[in-house]
Amino acid sequence: MSADFIVDPPGKRDLGFLDWNPTRGMLDRVLQFIAGEVEDPALAANLREFVAGGYAFFALSGYTADQAAEIMRVIREKLTAAAAEWFPGDEAAQRVVAELVELVEEAEAAPSA
Repeated sequence: MSADFIVDPPGKRDLGFLDWNPTRGMLDRVLQFIAGEVEDPALAANLREFVAGGYAFFALSGYTADQAAEIMRVIREKLTAAAAEWFPGDEAAQRVVAELVELVEEAEAAPSA
C-alpha cells in the first residue's frame, strides 16, 4: 500500500506539488526515525501517534513552521545515512529515501511567503 508525504512547509511559496510516494511501511519507518531525532518532545510524540494511527497521508503544512523546519532538518542531515544502514546494498530503497531528501532540499530553497 502506498502513502503520501507532502512537502509543503508553512511559510514557503511557489513550491508546486512536492509529493513523496513511498510504501506505507517506508513512511512509518521514516517518521519513527524522525521522531527519534527531533528535539521537540511534543513533535516527537505527535509523529509517533501518527505512525500508531496507521495513516497514509502526511503533510508538513499540518505543523508549525518551526516544527516543519525541524522535520526537514532531520531529513536533510540524517536520513540518507539512516537509509544506508537500513538497506545496505539495496540501491532502489536508498533511492526512494533520496527522493524525499531532494524534495526537502527543494522546499528549503524556495522563497518565503
